[in-house]
Amino acid sequence: MIELAHMATGVLVGTRCSGPADALVAGVALHAIGDMTPHGEVDDRSFEVGSTAVGILALAARYGPRSPVLWGAIGAVLPDVEHVLPRRLREATGPLFPTHRFSWLHNNGPLAVPAWLQVLGGGAVLGGLLARRRPRSR
Repeated sequence: MIELAHMATGVLVGTRCSGPADALVAGVALHAIGDMTPHGEVDDRSFEVGSTAVGILALAARYGPRSPVLWGAIGAVLPDVEHVLPRRLREATGPLFPTHRFSWLHNNGPLAVPAWLQVLGGGAVLGGLLARRRPRSR
C-alpha cells in the first residue's frame, strides 16, 4: 500500500483516539491491515518519501505535535521506514515488519486497489482534514 493511503487510515483512526500513544499503536495496526489488502504499489521512492514528509509536516502544523491525528498518521507509515534504510542493512536483516516478510500479501491481482486510487483517496482524506475548520474555543 502506498504511504498516502497508509497515512489516511492513520489520520482517520487518530480522530477517534484519546491520545498520541494509542493513536500511534492503532496506526501501526492499521498498517498491517492495509498491507494485507490486495493493492498496487508506486515504484517511486522520491514520491513516497516526499508525499509522506509533506503530509506529516502539514498535519503537525495544523494539529500540533501532540495530536492523535498526527500520531495516527506517523504510526501508519512508521513500519515502511525500513524500505528507506541502506540496502546492505536491508539485505542483512531482511524485512522487519511482519507483513513485509510475505510477498504474496503485496499482490497486484484483479481485485487489488490500484495505486492511482490510493493516491486520490489518501490525498482527499488528508486534504479534507487539513482544510477542516477548527472548533471555536469557549
